[in-house]
Amino acid sequence: MARPRKNPTAAPPQDAPSEASLNELAEENRVRHAIVEAVLSHRLPPGTRLVETRLCEAFGVNRSLLRRVFVRLAGDKVIELQHNKGAIIAQPGPEEMRQVFEARQLIENGIIRALGKKASPESLAAVRKLVEQEHAAYSAGEWSKWVRLSGEYHLQVARLLGNTELEDILRSLIARTTLMIALYDSLGHNVCSFDEHNDILTALETGDSERACTLMSAHLHGAEVKLQRDTNAPEIDLVALFTRPA
Repeated sequence: MARPRKNPTAAPPQDAPSEASLNELAEENRVRHAIVEAVLSHRLPPGTRLVETRLCEAFGVNRSLLRRVFVRLAGDKVIELQHNKGAIIAQPGPEEMRQVFEARQLIENGIIRALGKKASPESLAAVRKLVEQEHAAYSAGEWSKWVRLSGEYHLQVARLLGNTELEDILRSLIARTTLMIALYDSLGHNVCSFDEHNDILTALETGDSERACTLMSAHLHGAEVKLQRDTNAPEIDLVALFTRPA
């Protein structure tokens, strides 16, 4: 019996990641998560300079790892990497915000119109539950959780359409507007209203897609115009902010 021939173009088997590399990735994720949470909870305002030495001291990591985290955060548009200045918390300008919200208007109104033909109370039940969680987080003063849930509402509505390509595009836009809300909304100022979220769902449940579109347009426009920009970045003690209490 002839032996099976080897495929000369087959890729060699990949070695499993070492424990050291897994630990390093876990540390990267820990640092990245902490910085993002600080942004979402308004503890790192726009324009704050992220001093490498202070962050390395606070997190107990080396500069190589921290710079990898910076690259990931820059890709997510959470920070800006400036030549000869290092990393600062992102400062989206008015034109960038206008364009991002305009893109969301076009995409989400199209989604709402399409859902008007197929949405039902049963299919919208999970989204209703999410609005309840959003309201609870806001009432409890859990700002970073509330901001995330506000963005997740829009993504869940889009998910009902079953178009994964459209969902991926919207996910990127929602991530950027979520950051803008976290950066420029005052704590406790309800930019992305859960009451408006419920009104949109009610219109969809009754099959009134035109009213749902009108409500969504007003909702997104309201979120955009309520954002207040403050260009004066305060001095933040990064070690005190990120060092865990003993």
